[in-house]
Amino acid sequence: MFCHFTRNSARIFLGTLLVAFCLTAGLPAEAAVRSRVEGEALIAEKPLEPSSYEIYARFLSGNGAFKEASEVLERGRIKALPSANLLVALGEAYEAQGLVGRAEAATREALVLDDTHVMGHLQMGDLYFQLGWPKSGLDSYRQAVALAPGDPAPMVRLVAGHLEANQLPLAEDTCLKFISEHPEQPDLWLSLGQVFEKQEKRREAFTTYGQVLTLDPENSLAFARQGRLFCQFGQFTSAETACRRALELDPDNKLAHAYLGIAFSYLGNNDGARKHAQIAEAAGLNMMSVWNKIGN
Repeated sequence: MFCHFTRNSARIFLGTLLVAFCLTAGLPAEAAVRSRVEGEALIAEKPLEPSSYEIYARFLSGNGAFKEASEVLERGRIKALPSANLLVALGEAYEAQGLVGRAEAATREALVLDDTHVMGHLQMGDLYFQLGWPKSGLDSYRQAVALAPGDPAPMVRLVAGHLEANQLPLAEDTCLKFISEHPEQPDLWLSLGQVFEKQEKRREAFTTYGQVLTLDPENSLAFARQGRLFCQFGQFTSAETACRRALELDPDNKLAHAYLGIAFSYLGNNDGARKHAQIAEAAGLNMMSVWNKIGN
């Protein structure tokens, strides 16, 4: 009845955080180039500065040119001063191309330079999971948690790792422990909601997403996940409202597009269902439930 996702949904909302950090770690907030010409000029002006290559790579990656970004960062790897930030960014650029082996090598080199690099450990954990080594992945996430106490990103990643390893009771216990220590962090409550969903505790999940919205009233993911649950409850008008609100806050929220499409398919709005299902499908989600409901 409902679409299923090929990746663990508990990890989706951290993806953009990791990309942004890896490409901007240690850079001024205003640091940017607007063209390849500016990027090359920056490198020519400061060839020994790792940040020159990172800034240019950030521009390229932001435009989907991950191969070019990795080539620029490889130049920095050779010519600039040693930099763990640059190597983590290089690992991310390789990962975006599906070159997991190269991504792992670059990230490992970053951790040799700086074994306290939190995002390096998180990225290594992600890569270990992709390589089929969940135990090593969880160990990397735990290292990140230990290095950055109070930072929700490593805690959320560890909970997501337990989910991906199908360690559901441990995921719940770990998340509840983190929440008891940091009850004001909406990302932790969002993770707990996803743990409950994985355990088919839908009412508990819905209430938990309500807690997220109490802490962060503009959390697009919480609205989208409530929309998903409303669909599962058969409350399609409420699902439409929740997903519309999610898309007001984040027009690119693929989960909201998916479940708005599903809600529309049950509300008789076939054009709306088709539109949002196509957007969600283009983002990589399986929307057969909509096509089966309304036809192609």
